[in-house]
Amino acid sequence: MLRASNLVSRSSTSFNSREQLIRENVVVSEKGILLLLKWSKTRQDHDYTHQVSLCCSVEPLICPVRAYKHLVSLIPGDKNAPVFALPVNGKLLHLSRSVLLDRFRELIVLVCLDPSVYSFHSLRHGGATLATKAGIPEILLKHHGDWRSDCFQTYIKQASVDMYRVTSAMNYLIGSQF
Repeated sequence: MLRASNLVSRSSTSFNSREQLIRENVVVSEKGILLLLKWSKTRQDHDYTHQVSLCCSVEPLICPVRAYKHLVSLIPGDKNAPVFALPVNGKLLHLSRSVLLDRFRELIVLVCLDPSVYSFHSLRHGGATLATKAGIPEILLKHHGDWRSDCFQTYIKQASVDMYRVTSAMNYLIGSQF
């Protein structure tokens, strides 16, 4: 549920190692990955390090630990290197938001969805919805997504079957009154 601005810069010339994710700020352990985010949209003074834990997944295709280890084995870099970068002429060139978004949309097409209705922000919506369905307490969800207000609640999508439960319960009460 990270913001794109935590991961990549807006353009290919504006990378800032104090704001975007660098390799030094990714701590790999046997349990997973700890991301140390020094800046975000809601915390711009660099006075706080937001920690996001990503656990290992039993499904290898979606395991963030496995993916990160694979990435750094394919594209080595020093501790100040951007996490999302490609080697160009012997140097690591960080990926911009537009390059990553183009690739994201290519992946959306591969799973037969309309790329015009998905963006990086869709992952925040989906993450909040999935965490809620998993029974994660709101305080943990709010912290994990680095929300300072309760606006995260508007991100949570309710399935229509769940919405029918509302009117069904109301109908039951109305029916029991008569």
